[in-house]
Amino acid sequence: MEVKQANATKLKADFFHGGPGKNSPTTGYTSDESSPLIGGNVAVVSPSEESTSGKTSTFGAVFIVVNACIGAGLLNFPSAYQAAGGVAVGTIMQVLFLFLIFSSLLVLAVCSDVRNSNSYQDMMQSMCGTAGNIACAVCVIIYCFGTCVTFFIIMGDQLDSILALATHNDQTKYWYTDRKFTITVLAVCIVLPLCLPKNISILKWPSSVGVIGTIYVAVVIIINYYLLPTNAATHIVTRPTSWTDVFAAVPTICFGFQCHISAVPVYASLKQRTVGQFAWVITGALLIATVTYVLTGIYGSLTFGDRVCSDVLLSYDSGNVTVTVARVMILGNMLTSYPILHFCGRLAIETIYVTARKLPPAAAELTQTRRRIVETLSWFVLSLILALFVPTIGSVISVIGGLAAVFILVFPGLCLIQLALNSASADSSKSKRRFQIVLGVVFAALGTFMFGESVTAALMVDFGVISGGTVDC
Repeated sequence: MEVKQANATKLKADFFHGGPGKNSPTTGYTSDESSPLIGGNVAVVSPSEESTSGKTSTFGAVFIVVNACIGAGLLNFPSAYQAAGGVAVGTIMQVLFLFLIFSSLLVLAVCSDVRNSNSYQDMMQSMCGTAGNIACAVCVIIYCFGTCVTFFIIMGDQLDSILALATHNDQTKYWYTDRKFTITVLAVCIVLPLCLPKNISILKWPSSVGVIGTIYVAVVIIINYYLLPTNAATHIVTRPTSWTDVFAAVPTICFGFQCHISAVPVYASLKQRTVGQFAWVITGALLIATVTYVLTGIYGSLTFGDRVCSDVLLSYDSGNVTVTVARVMILGNMLTSYPILHFCGRLAIETIYVTARKLPPAAAELTQTRRRIVETLSWFVLSLILALFVPTIGSVISVIGGLAAVFILVFPGLCLIQLALNSASADSSKSKRRFQIVLGVVFAALGTFMFGESVTAALMVDFGVISGGTVDC
């Protein structure tokens, strides 16, 4: 498969205008794409040989990666810190994970250079063949769907508090203030119309400033720690009650730092597409995200202790003006983020459909409109129904956070192993290949463990086998 290197303008057009290239998942694959590379030799090419220069600066790339990182997961960090055994344990776990996250992002850059891939799925196709691409598409669908459910839950959380302020905390239960009603109305009137179009170009500016809203939330949490009176009854967890408690923060950390799906197109769009330049990009982005998450986790934990809600904003009084502004900003961010995640999931569905049916581009385009409407309505209705009956974002993040570990570690690990196995004829030393294989195995094993542990723990909590360690608000 000859994947053309796209510049930043092309990438933005493909994503926001629904204009995939000729080899994209929505229009079918070339004949080369049907031949897996597993077991064969991979010709490693230099980015300068076959790619065109991108237009994204280092600073711009840092902002894009930060925007991909910081989001809904921010609200769950204080709760995750307390469940894991306190701010010290939570912070240490986060710092340790940073090394894995940083390394796996570099692995993605190296592997995407093999065939100048410009998307995560293109990279999986080039390294692991069609089977790897389909596996990646399935995970993208599940991850994006779970994230969309989380967005609806967060919308409901913020609406509850905003309406409580508007009604002056009137305890009377009105039908128009019922959570299920407000989420449904907001979803049908605003979210659904944004999901139906073929392109989502209208969202490129609102979504690009979403990171400002989440950083504002972190600032509000810090400021309110000093402004609010100290509650003597607050119990702050300082150590885990069991060694297994430390893993409670894993899903939130993985969910919060999962920027890997966006990392490959960002790398492809750099003015200087080199691994060294990309290292500077992810260093800056991860530093900003880490500081934001750590401060939110620490100050949220110190303010509310073990009584902090899984959505930290719910722990504050509905009359707090600064927090109300934060709720409005988060609500707006979720309204524009849902269609983007849905768009990514819809493209992944198209990948599986077109591949399974072996449709040529012309045939796939004929029924594209009907498929888009059916896929969108099905996705929307199912995610809305789940959000209406799932009580907290912690319940969803505990599952999709584990799945994020697959994108962060498992897939990069498999690609690194494949790179080492297929570079025997290239200019690569035996010791280097052995190191790549060992590192790839470690990545894949750790990612699989994190995924299994997170999902198992979530199921045990759901069935009442163990306590979830979080507060339902």
